[in-house]
Amino acid sequence: MAHMPRIDADTVAAHRLQQHDALLDAALDIVLSDGYDALNFRVLGERTGLARNSIYRYFTSRDDIIGELCEREMPSWLDELAAALDEADSLEDKASAYITSQLRMVAAGRHRLAHALSDAPLGVELRARIATYPDQAAALLERALADGGHPRPQLTAQLVTGMLNAAFRLMGRDHDADVVATTADAARRALNVA
Repeated sequence: MAHMPRIDADTVAAHRLQQHDALLDAALDIVLSDGYDALNFRVLGERTGLARNSIYRYFTSRDDIIGELCEREMPSWLDELAAALDEADSLEDKASAYITSQLRMVAAGRHRLAHALSDAPLGVELRARIATYPDQAAALLERALADGGHPRPQLTAQLVTGMLNAAFRLMGRDHDADVVATTADAARRALNVA
């Protein structure tokens, strides 16, 4: 039987924030280790020590949990990508940085949540929310290319994104991440993309 955890924060609001974060941490662990179907309020309660009805104070549904998980994980991905683009000087270096930094993050396991959710039966609204994140990443490259005077930034960003999606699939099939990254960047140069 779940019990109410002892409040060890300075305020009730801080305690609620701690519980919220603990629920998200547990949900992420469940999805990554056991898959989307294993995530439910009973299992989440067992992992965190909260009663199932207490979890409803924080989340209304499984989609609500997944949405907040994605919103928590993606900003750091986008921040890291933006920093890599900012550090690159030429248009070619920016395109290379965009490709290699994303593939490096995937190789480090930072794409596991997206992979775990790729076939999950998410609600239409949540699926649409999640679909905006790759668009936000592509927009970073498009802006960097446009700022650098590239004549076709939108088309180039879309082509590079398509190449990255293919690279992600190859890495998911146990291809060596460094080989995929090197090959993807060589393909980009051969196509004279940026």
